[in-house]
Amino acid sequence: MKKDYTIEQVAETRWFYKFTETNKKGEKIVIELSLCKDDANYKNSLPKLWNKNGYIDRVLSTYWSIEVYVTDTEGSCWGKYNPQIKRSEDGKRNVINFEWMFEATEENKQKLINEVYRLASTSTGETATEIKIKKIYEYANKNGIEVVREIPLDWERVNSLTCPIGSTFICNMESFKSGKRQTKLLVI
Repeated sequence: MKKDYTIEQVAETRWFYKFTETNKKGEKIVIELSLCKDDANYKNSLPKLWNKNGYIDRVLSTYWSIEVYVTDTEGSCWGKYNPQIKRSEDGKRNVINFEWMFEATEENKQKLINEVYRLASTSTGETATEIKIKKIYEYANKNGIEVVREIPLDWERVNSLTCPIGSTFICNMESFKSGKRQTKLLVI
């Protein structure tokens, strides 16, 4: 994955950084970067509350807020690779990672983009499609069902809610009574 991206400004203080290449897992990465400002007239603004509760050492007059959208090889979009988010101490929820809450400067913007790039480009493992196919074959092996990639002649799809995501049952449309009925799992 190269560190090339396009920038689209969608509002006065909001941009999308779209990486031109996918990472090793085939994921497309988009960073939504927003410039946020403290409202000096509002005593309960986020930067004031963060400072009051000891999360940051001073009130930030401006700061960067980012969201990272990751589209996997199956077209599902997830929030991943965001340095401003971490798991809570009890591991039950996401919380703000204040180590990555920065004043809105060009240098700090680049730090955030670089960290998202580092996290995304070093991510390894199977693609979402590889995981899907693996689960289909595991299900088929466990249940003694053949997996096919094309529907044989005179076979039809059978509606079922029990097959793994990314597959469907097909059968040869013989009656149950004939004893010749066959069922297979079709990868879709």
